[in-house]
Amino acid sequence: MLLIKNRVVSVRSLVCLVIFFSLSAKESEEWPKAVVQPKEGNFSLPVSQQPPTLFSFGQNLVDEGDFITWIYPVQLKGKQKSSVELIPSFLYGLTTELSLFIELPVAVKVKNGNQTFRDFDDMLIQLEQVVYVNETVGRVNDISVVGNMTLPTGPASQGPAIELGPPTLESSIGFGSPTFFLGVTLSSTHLDWYYFASFGGQITTFHKNKQKKFGNSFFYQGGIGKNIAYKPDKWIFNWLVEFNGVYNQRDIVNNKIDCNSGGNTIIIGPSLFFSTQKLLAQAGIAAVVTQHLFGEQLRDDYVAAAYVGWKF
Repeated sequence: MLLIKNRVVSVRSLVCLVIFFSLSAKESEEWPKAVVQPKEGNFSLPVSQQPPTLFSFGQNLVDEGDFITWIYPVQLKGKQKSSVELIPSFLYGLTTELSLFIELPVAVKVKNGNQTFRDFDDMLIQLEQVVYVNETVGRVNDISVVGNMTLPTGPASQGPAIELGPPTLESSIGFGSPTFFLGVTLSSTHLDWYYFASFGGQITTFHKNKQKKFGNSFFYQGGIGKNIAYKPDKWIFNWLVEFNGVYNQRDIVNNKIDCNSGGNTIIIGPSLFFSTQKLLAQAGIAAVVTQHLFGEQLRDDYVAAAYVGWKF
């Protein structure tokens, strides 16, 4: 019965998100017509093919009717532990300012000490709405609001193994109950340069037995990128450096706080991005530069990620 209630809450929450973003989208129809950008640098291709982030959440925006699918492998390596996740992802432009993003992750291999696990991960459903745009020739500033939820399609026996920021670095083993995320992204795209910052929080819920709850997470991220080369209407080649921080609260197990959980982690690393009218590809690696963990926990060393996508 409790599991059914959790699913009802999940559906209601998703409906509320859809209504909120739909109302925001209706208001955005009154915005002035967008400036026509020159076919140079970061504007050499449509918005769906322009440089995104790799390790950070949000900024998954495309034009209305655009559909992109990609495969996204992620590896987290640490002391006596490692995690490899394969994430099929789908992005669709509901309107020019509102996008729908879905992930169906699979934990290919999760190793923690002497134990190894393989299983499905929690499904992620996300909406992102542009709430502010300011354009001039050669520059676009925008702000978007990101809301997502995960459905408990993966087991919660071992807890999340990758917690560096939804949706690109979600858990490698499921939470066991729905989670809810709300964040904001700020970006500035120029002919040669790209800057962004994002902040958000993920709220977890109790597992169906009401004795286990993973800690809430709070994200602070930023980055800078630069165009290396381009050919108008043909391709874009960029580099990007990202700063990605996450603070995790302690877990609750058997209705008691787990002192050996939670903490703060910061990763910094570069990536390379390439796109054509249809193809998108990006790959990078980020080192854990600082990690303050509560109690006794195994530490992380680095995160490596890549993806190859196609626009239909």
